[in-house]
Amino acid sequence: MKKIIRFSWANPLIWAALCTFLFSFSFKPGMHSFQVYLDSKLVIDQYVNSKKDAPILALDPAENYSQLIVKYNECGRTVAGRMLTVKDDRDKTLKEWRFEGSSSGYKEAMTCNVKDILALKQKGSNSLKLYYSSAEFRDGQQVARLVISSEPKTALNK
Repeated sequence: MKKIIRFSWANPLIWAALCTFLFSFSFKPGMHSFQVYLDSKLVIDQYVNSKKDAPILALDPAENYSQLIVKYNECGRTVAGRMLTVKDDRDKTLKEWRFEGSSSGYKEAMTCNVKDILALKQKGSNSLKLYYSSAEFRDGQQVARLVISSEPKTALNK
C-alpha cells in the first residue's frame, strides 16, 4: 500500500507565488493613445503617459508635406467637440481647429494644412506645441512639440 504525504504549507505557498507573479504586471485599461501622420506617413504612434515628454516632430518646409493628420483615441469612447490647438513656448494659443460631430477611437481623423502651421512660426523660436482636447477632455493633451526647420536646404551638386 502506498502512503500519500500531504504538505499543508504547499498550497498557500503556491497561491502566494502565483498572486505575486500576476500582480507584478502593470495593466492600464482604457489609456488614451494617438497617431500623427504627415500626409500618409505615420510619424508618431504613442500611448499617453503623464511621465513622458511630448514627442518631437520636425517640420521642414522643404519637405512639402500638405497635411498634418491626428487620430486620437480617448479610451475607445465616443467623444464630441474635438479640437487641435497650436501654442507657442509661453502657452499662448496661436490657432485652433475645431472638428464637429462625434468620433470613437481612430475612426475620424483631424486634418490641418502644414502651411498653416508653418505660418505660425514666430521670430526667435522654432518650436510650437500641438494639443488635442474635446468636450469630455477639456484639459487636453500635448500631442507633439513641433520643431520647424529654419535653415534653407540646398541640393548638393555631384
